[in-house]
Amino acid sequence: MILDKYFRRPVFWDYIFGISISGILALLSFDKKIHIAKPEILFGLISDLATIALTIAGFILTLMTVLISFKSSVKKTNTELAEGEKPFEAFFSSGLYFETIKHLKNAIKSLVFIALAGYSLKLIVNTEINEFIFAFDILGVVIVFLTVSRSLLILTKIVEIQQEL
Repeated sequence: MILDKYFRRPVFWDYIFGISISGILALLSFDKKIHIAKPEILFGLISDLATIALTIAGFILTLMTVLISFKSSVKKTNTELAEGEKPFEAFFSSGLYFETIKHLKNAIKSLVFIALAGYSLKLIVNTEINEFIFAFDILGVVIVFLTVSRSLLILTKIVEIQQEL
């Protein structure tokens, strides 16, 4: 399945997709096939993206904290799983729990990177390089969207496990 391949290296695929989209749109703007916003709007969008990325990273960090707290209450290991055990307890005792935490941790890293890169760009990039700022804005939007989508997919799967109780 395509999601299995994606989840082997989700951050890599997010950035490949984001860089491809932003590169194509930046080239179109260089060729004047599309028009981009004024520098003030583009720089404002960087601040908005950084704020959104950090806020979402905080929510994901909260979700990780809740999962880790629940995990501490489950004392079983893989060898102790019983036939009548609840699926959610089995989740905490399986490798899926650690895989979930890894994906959420990487999502936080990716969002914080986008935020810090955006703030750094505002400090060092000349306002005359509109296409570069435009490309970063597109990359930021794509990364935030894909990261939130991935986190929501993980959360949906966890809720599905809980519904089996």
